[in-house]
Amino acid sequence: MAERWFADEELRELSRPTMDRAIESLDAGDVATARALCEAMKSEWLMLHDLYAGSVAGLLTFIRDRLGEDAIGEAHEESMERDWRRQVERIAEVDRRELVYLLATTWRAHSASGVGRNPGAFTITEDDEKITFSMNPCGSGQRLWRNGHYARPDGYALTSEPHDWTYGRRDFPVYCTHCAFMNESLPIKWLGFPIYPSHPPEDFDHDPCVWHWYKDPAAIPAEHWERYGLERPA
Repeated sequence: MAERWFADEELRELSRPTMDRAIESLDAGDVATARALCEAMKSEWLMLHDLYAGSVAGLLTFIRDRLGEDAIGEAHEESMERDWRRQVERIAEVDRRELVYLLATTWRAHSASGVGRNPGAFTITEDDEKITFSMNPCGSGQRLWRNGHYARPDGYALTSEPHDWTYGRRDFPVYCTHCAFMNESLPIKWLGFPIYPSHPPEDFDHDPCVWHWYKDPAAIPAEHWERYGLERPA
């Protein structure tokens, strides 16, 4: 008979959510085990998160190479119409102050608990008009750049021409092209205004990626329409 590697109880524990195990340890007064589980949980999401980000960048590179650069934009428009439109319409119905909590939750998840190489991190600031999220680095696109995935011989593509969905820039990282569609151009089409007016890093090695959440959509500057050849509604 072959050697048994695990007891049944060990296998059951391996299949249970780590947070459930941590909470049970706290309830039992075992703080050391709870702390160890929480520390371990920080890295659980990172592998899957980075795999998906790299897969998207690889798929967009394939589209560019096989179908041409304009097909990148067509792919974003088609795919986001299927799901992101519903999300945008829901976002528009949420109390705008409450949305700040939800967006902060999103960026905490996207930063993968600040683990890994060049870990994701962000700050939040507020002024009279808006809440600003500054990611430095962004947990996905900017980490792909800083971790050398565009510089490899088999690396991901940079755009060869400027487009409105590259914020008018050439040599723009292919993964990051989704932001213009997701944050601005498609929400303008669906709602009449950009959902997260944004500014990509000038220097992906050092500068933050910046998203704004305006307290009143009427205060969003005209530049976020003009970059797509549109006029802000009166």
